[in-house]
This record gives sequence, structure tokens and C-alpha cells, in this order.
Amino acid sequence: MDPSTQIRLSFLFLLLSVLIVELRAATPPPTTRKPSTTPHAAGSITFKSPLARQFMVPETLPGLDFPIQQSYAGRMNISVNPRQAAQMFFWLIPADDARGSKDLTVWANGDACSGLVGAFQANGPITMNPGRVKPTKNPYSWTRSSHMLYLDIPLNVGFSHGRVAQRSSEDIAGFVFNFLTSFLKVFPEMNGLNLYMAGHAYSGTYISYAADQIYAQQSQLALKLQGILLVNAFISTPDLQQHVPIASYVARNNDAFKFDAAQLKKLQETDRACGFSEYLVKNLNYPPRGPFTDITKALDPAHPTEFREQCLIYMQMYEGTSPDMNLWNIHDKPGMSDPNYTKFIYPGRADVQKAFNVVGSPRWASCGDIGQVFPNGDASPPATLKVLPNVIQRSKRVVIAHGVLDATLLTNGVKLAIQSMKWGGKQGFQQPINSNFVVAGKPSGRYHTERGLTFVEVTQSGSVIPHDHGQAGFEIFEYLLGHRPTP
Repeated sequence: MDPSTQIRLSFLFLLLSVLIVELRAATPPPTTRKPSTTPHAAGSITFKSPLARQFMVPETLPGLDFPIQQSYAGRMNISVNPRQAAQMFFWLIPADDARGSKDLTVWANGDACSGLVGAFQANGPITMNPGRVKPTKNPYSWTRSSHMLYLDIPLNVGFSHGRVAQRSSEDIAGFVFNFLTSFLKVFPEMNGLNLYMAGHAYSGTYISYAADQIYAQQSQLALKLQGILLVNAFISTPDLQQHVPIASYVARNNDAFKFDAAQLKKLQETDRACGFSEYLVKNLNYPPRGPFTDITKALDPAHPTEFREQCLIYMQMYEGTSPDMNLWNIHDKPGMSDPNYTKFIYPGRADVQKAFNVVGSPRWASCGDIGQVFPNGDASPPATLKVLPNVIQRSKRVVIAHGVLDATLLTNGVKLAIQSMKWGGKQGFQQPINSNFVVAGKPSGRYHTERGLTFVEVTQSGSVIPHDHGQAGFEIFEYLLGHRPTP
């Protein structure tokens, strides 16, 4: 297994360790134009601060044959302690035009991966995908509707670095708040804008905690937080989001997993012995029958806060899966995808680092080591148990979107997480998720909204919806911003 693959897959093992320890549309012509010496932003916003100049990025990035709007990138100090060095990397891409000039959206990638992964392979104006001869313009860039701010979080991921302890998602939320405070000093023209936050995979937890902190300190930040979007996000516990639903998921999708009869039988025997499908049937109801209890059949009598080793069913699935299979999108063909981002080396180029104002950075890696982010596990409780209910209550809209083809965090798992959570005076959704999600006239999933929370299930997508189904991702984003009455 190559090192980058091992790093990204360690995210899955982190979730397991949390469970064991805690159990809880046309291309413009080529241009060689250099950026002007006056900060500007393609008509959607103008930056007058001299401080903004040091973060300017060439409109035509190295290796591209088309420009984008003037953007800004680099590192900003986020430490409030002068004896602790900490800098967060950002890439600000202003909105394409005035339509998006009132909104600023923060994007964070999950699995300890750089925000640049999302910028170049999900929802930014430039698409760089494995198998393509050259970069292309993204017709579903989120800059069509908002200023986009891509962050490398946590620290020591991508181009961010620091010698500051990161023990919990609450710590990371504090870093994000400090960054936004510093950011507005350089770009004061953004004071008063509507703020949205979006995160993928484990950053669903970071973003939930960051939003909660911003609401708690809203008077100290000149941005008006309106809501968040969580994409195939980790918001609960591995028991709900991985172990409980995995056996039934493999059975339904064995055309992709290709387990033989013996493997399927063993997986189903483990499932029955540990009570996982029984738990799923008991608890995935609308409305819920009551507060969720422990999965008692799976617990180790000698260590009642841990699962028995033979009940680590998600690990059993992983060990039985072909190494060529992309668990982040089970319908990807072997060799046609890059789920671990090993081929995304563009930010490692010296000329690109110069363009992004990070000359002299350590060797580039798309994803950091999740084990080094939280060596002892994330000390923060799951978002559903602490901060997410408050964020829903205080937001105009909170959206949880989930691609069905993701086997790392399962659709029924996030539904269980929602049904276990109490917000707005009730537990879970009271009605089933039955409204049709239609994209370009085609059935693309289902959605449901109650008490400020919307869940969208996208059938033809894996973990990264803006990458796998760009139009669906864009329309969900438009809904978050209030540009559409329904997803």
C-alpha cells in the first residue's frame, strides 16, 4: 500500500478507534496577462487594502491556458499566543459576478486533506481530474453563486502549519474563528457579508463546531453566519455511521463488492451475532421510537465501553474488499479514479507554490496523517450530541447531503445519526424522506426538510457530490444560499 493511500485510509481506522475508545461554459482564449498591481476581483468585489496585494495570485495559474478572476492565497497567522507559531493557508476566489457578491462560503475538505483538493477536484472554477489531458473550466463552480474561501484545516495539512496542540474539534473551531478575524483585517470589504460553511467527511465535525463557536461569538465577527452544508459527513459515531449499516449495504451492492458466498455468509453471521441489522430495523423509523440505546450484543462484557473484537464488522468488510476498489465511490472503475489523491501533485510544483505565495513549503501532500491530528482521538463529543442541534436552531438552513455510493460513511448511517439527534424540541425527522430530488429533469435521489434541517440523498454519487455529480452539488449549494426554494 503506498503511503498516501495509507494516510487517507487511516481516516477509517480513526473512526474505528473512536468507537472502541468512546463507543459513541466556453473556454476563454489563452492569455499571458499578468495580474495588475491593484487588488481587484473581476467586478464582484474590489479590495483596496494594501495588505491584500501580498496575497494576489496570477489570474492564469501555471500550466493553464485560461484565466480565472483575480484570486488571493497564502498563509495567515492564527495564533493569539506570540510564543506559538500557527498559520492557516487559504485560497480566496471571489464570485464570478455581482450575483454572488453578498455571500462568502468557507470550504474544508475532510480526512485531513487540503482544501485545494476541493478547489481543483470538486467545486472550484478549475477542474483537474485524473485521466484528463489538461485542466478544464468547471461549469458548476460554486463561484457562480458565492465568494469561495478554501482552507487547509487542521494545522499541518496542506500548506497550513503550526506548533499548537490540536486535541479536539473545538480546538480546530477556535483556529477557524481566529483565521476569519485575521482574514477580515486584510479584506475588510467583506465585512457584513453572509457567511456559509461547507465541509466534507470528517470536516463535518470541524465545521459543526466552528459554526457553533461563531454563533457564540457572533458579535465579535463581522460576518453573518447563515447556515452550513455537510457533504457525506462524519457527525456521529462509527457504530451508527459504519458498523450498523455495513452488512445490509454490502448485500445490496455486492455487484460492486464482489464478495463470494463464503464472505457474504461470514459478514451476515457477524451482523446477526452482534445485532447490527436488528438495531438498524429497530431505530431507523419515522418518527423515532425513542432515545437510542447501546448495541448490547456487540459489547465486550469485560470492557463494557468497547465492542468485542469479533464485532468490528466494518473492519471485516474492509479486509475482504479488493484493494482496487474505491470505497469512496463503489461504482468507480479500477484505475479510473484517484480516491487517495496520489495523482494530485499540482500544488507541489515550485511555480504553483510561488503563485500561491507559499514559496519554500515542505514537500506537498494532498492529505496529512489523521493520526497526528488527534493522536489520542478527538476529545470533542460527536456533533449530533453537542453542537449540531444548536447550529440548526440558529441557522436559516442546515443541509446534510449524502452520496449513496460512498462505502466509507453510509447513507443509512447518517440517517441513523439524524434520527438519534434531538433538535427543535423533537427527536429526528417525524416524516420519512420521500420528496423527489430531481436534477435536469432526472430522478436523482430524495430529500426531506423539518425544523430547519434538510437531508438530501444523491443516488448517482459517491463521497464527494460536487465532483461525482456537479450539477446536483451546485443545486444543493444554491438551496443552502436561499437561491432555490427546494434542493
